[in-house]
Amino acid sequence: MKQLSKKTNDRHRDGKDWLADAVKMRPMESSSRRLDAFVDAMFEEVASFMKVSSRTRQTKALRAVLLNLINAHHLDRPVRYSRNKNRYTRDRRYGQHHYTYDRLIPIIDALERLGYIEQSSYYKDPDDDRYGLQTRMWGTELLWARCRRYRVTHYFGLALNPPEEKEVIVLRNKEKQDRPYRETHQTRQMRDDLERYNGFIDRNFISVRLTGDSIVDNRWLVENLYQNISKSETWIQSVILNNSHSKYKYTTPIPTFTKHLLPFHTNPYRIIQSTRDRIPINNPIPITNTKRGKVLLDVLLQRFWSEAHFFEKDLYKRSIEIGRIPLDKRRKVLDVKSPLQDIGVDELVFVLDHEHLRRIFNRESWEYGGRAYGALHQSMLRRPMRKNVLIDGEPTVEIDYSAFHIRMLYHREGIDYTDDPYLECEGHEMRDIYKAVGLIAINSTERDACGAIRDELENRGLAPPDREKPYASLVSGFKQTHPAIAHHLFSDVGIRLQNIDSIIMNAILVRLMDNGILGLPVYDSVIVQQQHGTFTREVMTEEYRKQTGFNPKF
Repeated sequence: MKQLSKKTNDRHRDGKDWLADAVKMRPMESSSRRLDAFVDAMFEEVASFMKVSSRTRQTKALRAVLLNLINAHHLDRPVRYSRNKNRYTRDRRYGQHHYTYDRLIPIIDALERLGYIEQSSYYKDPDDDRYGLQTRMWGTELLWARCRRYRVTHYFGLALNPPEEKEVIVLRNKEKQDRPYRETHQTRQMRDDLERYNGFIDRNFISVRLTGDSIVDNRWLVENLYQNISKSETWIQSVILNNSHSKYKYTTPIPTFTKHLLPFHTNPYRIIQSTRDRIPINNPIPITNTKRGKVLLDVLLQRFWSEAHFFEKDLYKRSIEIGRIPLDKRRKVLDVKSPLQDIGVDELVFVLDHEHLRRIFNRESWEYGGRAYGALHQSMLRRPMRKNVLIDGEPTVEIDYSAFHIRMLYHREGIDYTDDPYLECEGHEMRDIYKAVGLIAINSTERDACGAIRDELENRGLAPPDREKPYASLVSGFKQTHPAIAHHLFSDVGIRLQNIDSIIMNAILVRLMDNGILGLPVYDSVIVQQQHGTFTREVMTEEYRKQTGFNPKF
């Protein structure tokens, strides 16, 4: 790999350090046949610069690299990746055998030698040390010319699929790398429970309905909603637009095609891509005269004469415009909040297509962690949005344990604590602050507590108390209010408590599933259809009592 000059490394675009603002490379997959043809053609060139040991896996690796480059190109940003072999350590049980150092790095270097990409080696972010030294790469005009030839210039239409995660029980070390482990009755039982759950959730339809008064910010619109749409992990089922902005002026199509405005019940882009890929690129026959062409036209009319499509176009434009704002100014723009109706939306319904769970254990121990992660309702939805979740079109209720871990510590000491642990500290006015302190008390150490509290209060928009050494006073105040469990606080006890709550949650989900009820877990709460609220509360009480000997509070 050639070393770029310092002048190139430090170049600025639109007044920002372009190389610092890079997109992290990640596993990406696509079922697009057009992309398959493009990758096959590119592989013939790349193969002449490297040893071909497994064509199938090396082709998948090349596809992942190209998809990352296409994605970053539309955001006007480079791709960042590591050339440290240790970062690619992965046991065979976790799949993604193509995404390895020995397959990715030779492909990337071959693309550079062919003139399809440029690289900047070992570039360090000036304001962020989290990622260490990482290389930047970006496509050249030669690559984009090849993309245009195969009509794969926009990854939004490339039928992206979430990367396949074969293993649902994951054991990680302190560096958060997936580690091998020996199968036991415990691991097989956990896997069986979770695979049954993932199969069960596939038979349900999870959506979210937001009204015009729902508060959203640009960060959620761009980094959550749009990015998950582009990754085919969610899709917009319907939108009701208003006329608050000229870009949302909408005209109903001619009456002949009014039937095409019916809402979808599956991701329309998968239908469009699947049908389009089966029509030859140089097809001399008008597509309306072919069976597949008529299917494609029908879906296109239904989707692209819909308000959902107008809104998707706006999300795309919003993402591009914000992405081009200098990094130091972009954060303020991303944090701008407004009701949906102020950006032209009276109602938005989107579908969550990626709801499978994986249980992740930490520090190479089955006694640390174990919570289930991976579902969009956990990562994509802000807390106020969760009340708008629909399961099979029915309204839901979220039932959550009150002061889950604090109360659990008391119960481990044999004390049936029933008060509000945050209100008891310094009264109602300080409750929100001490709730943040309580989170840090469970998950941090004494040494890191003050800095962690400062960051948590800032994230929640809360000001620290106006007193000398405010953060240290909060630490001591919380411990003095709870002397019976003070020896547990600020001792990193949270990762052990997560193991207990993961056992409780797994039992809850399995019992609900065995009764034909879908529960959506959010760590210390469960979302179910409203009609199942009472039964779910009973199940949550019983499973908590099995582990602690006490009843919980909700």
